[in-house]
Amino acid sequence: MEAERGKKPSLRSVAGTVFWSFPGIRRRSAHESQATTPVQILVAGVVGAAILVVVLVALVKFIVASAG
Repeated sequence: MEAERGKKPSLRSVAGTVFWSFPGIRRRSAHESQATTPVQILVAGVVGAAILVVVLVALVKFIVASAG
């Protein structure tokens, strides 16, 4: 297990971790096997939140423009 912790996680792995943490869905085994650093999680979380906000704002603008 220590050998697994030494491997650097991929960007896709970190993004998946953050994506599934937004709705609060994550298995305990996935959490324990993940070797991410707090900085990776923080950066991915901020980027993920920014993308979510931009998508929601664009969606609302589209809906409001379509309704009027």
